[in-house]
Amino acid sequence: MSSAPPLKPDYVSATIHKDFYYNQAVESPTLIKEYGNIEKILVNAQYLACITIQIPMLHKIEYQYGSQVYNKLLGEVTQLLKEVKQGEFRDSDIFLVDLFDVDTFIFFLTPPRDQTTLLLDHLEQITERTRVSIDQRTFNLFYPYTKTHTKPAVGCAMVIKNPMINNIRQITRLVSHSKNMGEFLATRHNFHSKYTLQKLIIQQDIQTVFQPIVDMQSLNAIGYEALSRGPADTEFASPLLLFVLAEEFGLSFELDTLCRRKAFERAKELESDTKIFVNTLTMTIHDPEFRGKYLEELLHDLKIKPHNVVFEINEKLAIDNYDLFRDSMKDYSDIGIVQASDDIGNGYSDLERIMELNPGYMKLDIALVRNIHHSYIKQQIVQAMVSLARGIGSQIIAEGIEQPGEYLSLRELGVDYGQGYLFGRPTQDLQPADSSWLATVDQQSEAGHDVQLGK
Repeated sequence: MSSAPPLKPDYVSATIHKDFYYNQAVESPTLIKEYGNIEKILVNAQYLACITIQIPMLHKIEYQYGSQVYNKLLGEVTQLLKEVKQGEFRDSDIFLVDLFDVDTFIFFLTPPRDQTTLLLDHLEQITERTRVSIDQRTFNLFYPYTKTHTKPAVGCAMVIKNPMINNIRQITRLVSHSKNMGEFLATRHNFHSKYTLQKLIIQQDIQTVFQPIVDMQSLNAIGYEALSRGPADTEFASPLLLFVLAEEFGLSFELDTLCRRKAFERAKELESDTKIFVNTLTMTIHDPEFRGKYLEELLHDLKIKPHNVVFEINEKLAIDNYDLFRDSMKDYSDIGIVQASDDIGNGYSDLERIMELNPGYMKLDIALVRNIHHSYIKQQIVQAMVSLARGIGSQIIAEGIEQPGEYLSLRELGVDYGQGYLFGRPTQDLQPADSSWLATVDQQSEAGHDVQLGK
């Protein structure tokens, strides 16, 4: 009977749970599995560097949505980081998941093959490139669950081999220092982002783009929604992230005021009978510097007819006092400005808002529009909304129409107006609505073929 091979010095034979060795959920090794290779780098190079990525919101998502959603997102983050490894790291660099903090991932870096290249000179650059590579994608991944900007804490650290200290202590201390650095860099980046947004607002570095809103029967543009974009080379290029960060930094009022002013300045390019839909927060409706006589004079100077202005009230911030809100809106309605309730169907006290405000327009949220031609329930809800709108003298606008099938279904249900990529993307120039796709739909119908309702 053959005996087992002798163990190396400092090694013992033991049975441990497999997840301590290799995390099956994310298909990645732990420090225990890779410790020998990591220690070898430290001993041979006499120093060791690592980069850590912490995803602080993951544990909250597990608590709110359960382990199934948590494991799904954890797997997607892992896949994202493996893609980053292929683009930003060497094949010999070691990627693993933290043993006890599974929301943290670690890259242990191997020394450059070229002795003239010092890892120290590039460590911070690699760390920043890693942060930039994952920042927007993690935001897109987590925002549907958190409704906030989930910022990965990406840090780095280096340790010099000290023969007086145990190797494993040096390695675990290295990881700890990298996590601390990640939290520090995330805080620093947060302050820098706030400063950049403040600078953007002061310098009025906001671009207004227009997306057509069309009559569902004629497909002619009856107006345009004015949308705001930050500078293309910054994180504020994403309109969603722009306003999410403004809310986090306490700058929503300032940004909203600027966007509204810039929209009016661009609106003077519209034809005289074309409506402009301008987004505004509930809080800015109360702005004393943008009501009554001042606004009337501004619109007169810009040659904009007040009855062609529609304020889309963004309802993500609740209206706490409808009496005060109606009093403030009177200053706008008295000069002819119309109010629209935005995102109807998005889960925020929609019926109460309609009852209290009686809006001139009701904009259906994209959640009701998406694939409505395949959903009987959505069709019934929209049909009820159309009936309600007609009963109170309001008009329906469906947002986010991307497929001919959605358009055909909404038109059949009696929706008045539509908006979405099917008719045109937001552009800086005032483009007419695109209806070229309709000819293909009509030809298919005349030929007796099933209309292709997908994109």
